[in-house]
Amino acid sequence: MIYTIRPWAVRDVKEVMRLIREAAAFHKALDQVKTTPEDFVKDGFEKDATFGCVVAEVPPEAKSKEGHTLIGYQFHYLTYCTWDGPILFGEDLYVAPDFRGKGVGTSLLNKAAKIALEKGCSQFRFISTKWNQPALDFFTKRGAVNVTACDHWELCHYEGEHVRKLAEYMRK
Repeated sequence: MIYTIRPWAVRDVKEVMRLIREAAAFHKALDQVKTTPEDFVKDGFEKDATFGCVVAEVPPEAKSKEGHTLIGYQFHYLTYCTWDGPILFGEDLYVAPDFRGKGVGTSLLNKAAKIALEKGCSQFRFISTKWNQPALDFFTKRGAVNVTACDHWELCHYEGEHVRKLAEYMRK
């Protein structure tokens, strides 16, 4: 199968949003998608872009049954580890179901790893749901280590009102 992995462009935002919604539906979390195409343009393309994205694209003759040529994406952003320095964090890796098993996901992952090296990162981190064993197997087969299982780290976050309450508490 012929496809291209490339950095996304503003013209891709609508199609990447479609893929994000597909991924969220797969995770039974479509109602949790709050970002908009406008958010992606502002946060992904303006001077101080907070994230990057690469896309997988097929030629028009290989488009999906629905007529789409963008078939996958990988979002990432820089973060920092006090022990190790810069890290690339992979927020999402998604390939449309009809195009899985053809090397597209591996190519997206390879491109993200190249970006990590170009940016001087010592690690490429990401998260995966516990129940998505095919994804976990995919990453493990390519050398990923599940640090939750072996190092006993737990990922925590604050959300919405809890962020506001924490911020208010810190001001006192």
